[in-house]
Amino acid sequence: MIRAVATDIDGTFLRQDRTFDRELFTKVYNAMRQQGARLIIASGDQYYFLRSLFPDQADDLAYVAENGVLTVDRNEEIACDRLAPADVQRVTSYLDELAGVEYCASGRRYAYVPARSSDRFKQIIPNFYTRVKTVTDVNAVADDFIFKFALNVPHDRQAAIIRDINNRFKGVIRATASGYGAVDLIIPGMDKSYGLKQLLDRWQVSPDELVVFGDGENDLEMFDLARTSYAMANAPANVQAAASQVIGTNNDQAVLQQLAKLFL
Repeated sequence: MIRAVATDIDGTFLRQDRTFDRELFTKVYNAMRQQGARLIIASGDQYYFLRSLFPDQADDLAYVAENGVLTVDRNEEIACDRLAPADVQRVTSYLDELAGVEYCASGRRYAYVPARSSDRFKQIIPNFYTRVKTVTDVNAVADDFIFKFALNVPHDRQAAIIRDINNRFKGVIRATASGYGAVDLIIPGMDKSYGLKQLLDRWQVSPDELVVFGDGENDLEMFDLARTSYAMANAPANVQAAASQVIGTNNDQAVLQQLAKLFL
C-alpha cells in the first residue's frame, strides 16, 4: 500500500519550461487523497516558491524544502536548522574568491543574492525562489536562519569545486549536485531523507509505504530511504542506477504518468 509520495521538482516534476499538466495533476492528486496517500514536495527550491506552484492544494501538501533543511506539514513547520553566523562568514568568504561562481544564500525569510551578481544570475533566481532580496553583504542580513547556499558553477569545474568544498568545510556544510549545473551547499545530515523521516514518523508511515521520484544526486538519500524509487530518464547514469526503476523524462510528464498508473 502506498501511503506517501515524494517528488523532486526541477528536472523531475516540472517540464523544462517550468510547467506541468495541471489537469492530470488534479485527477491524480484527488485519487491519492481518496486512497489516503499524502503528497510531499521534496526540492532544493524555496518553500514559498514550492507553494506557489500548487495554489489550489498548497495548504494540504507537505514540503521538504531547501534540500531537507526546512520541513512543513500543512502549514506547520516541523523541522528547521541553521548555520552558525561564523560558518556563514567562512563560506561566503570562500565563495567570494571563486572566479566564475555565483551564489545565493537561503534564509527562513528570503533568498539573498549579492548585489555584485550578474544580471543573468539575478534573472535565474526567481525560477526557484519567490521571496528574494538583493543585498550588499549576506552576513549583514536580518535573518536568524541562513541554512543553504545555491551555486551556479561552470560545468567543467563542478566536480573539483564539490570536492574542495567537502574537504574544506567537512562537518559544516556539504556540496551536492542538484541538476542543471547547480550545486547546493547543505547542512550535513539535513538532506531530503531527513525531512522525509520527520514526516513519516509524524504520520506513522513506513519507508516501505513511500514512493519517491528524482533526477539528481541530491535525491539519492531519498532513494536509499524509500522501498520504491523512480529515476527520470534525463537523470545522470549514477542516479538511474540507484533507483528501483527508470521512467520517462520530465518533459514527458513521467511522474504524473506513473502516478496515474498507481492511483487511477
